[in-house]
Amino acid sequence: MAHLSSRHIKEAVRYIEDNKFEEAIAILKEFVKENHSTIEGWYNLGVAYAMIEDHEGAIRSYDEALAIDNGIFEIWFNKGAVLYEIADFKAAKKCYEEALSLRPDDAEAWNNLGNVYSRLGDGKNAIKAYTRAVLLDTEYAEAFYNKASAHFIEEEYEQAVAYANLALGIDPELAERIQPWVQIARKKLEAKRKHEERSQKKKQRDSR
Repeated sequence: MAHLSSRHIKEAVRYIEDNKFEEAIAILKEFVKENHSTIEGWYNLGVAYAMIEDHEGAIRSYDEALAIDNGIFEIWFNKGAVLYEIADFKAAKKCYEEALSLRPDDAEAWNNLGNVYSRLGDGKNAIKAYTRAVLLDTEYAEAFYNKASAHFIEEEYEQAVAYANLALGIDPELAERIQPWVQIARKKLEAKRKHEERSQKKKQRDSR
């Protein structure tokens, strides 16, 4: 193959945009052979591998890119997404934390970190991460939904219902996902209210 230049990167990116991932991979694999220290080649190769769900190839490519420059948000973010897909949640958590150290105002990264915490069974930190996401983007319906769901799992039913309503206000199409457990949360709240009423009436009777 003739010597490859930056125009081949542009060609590979066009292939990726056109969903021609195998063609992009073929070009990029040859490109990084000749230009091993070019971060664009490794990064885009990682993107192409991720799109065909070659997780090992994607992670390997992102690692090569990070070895050249570990201060780029997109590489940490994308590697975190691949690790999440293969259920390596601890490694994904590290990637999203690294990404957020570089861009702390990225709502999607906070939401994804929340998803990682949820998968790790750490509901409290999941809620904190989702809270950061919705504060940064007040129209982020998915993050509001995730925060509501995390509150529900933590049996914080008032917050679950409140944030579910906010999510629905932004995206009514979430109703099918939200309604089953929101109904449970509302029943729990109603049962709590009735219990408190009975307890209050009993106290009043006992005090007479």
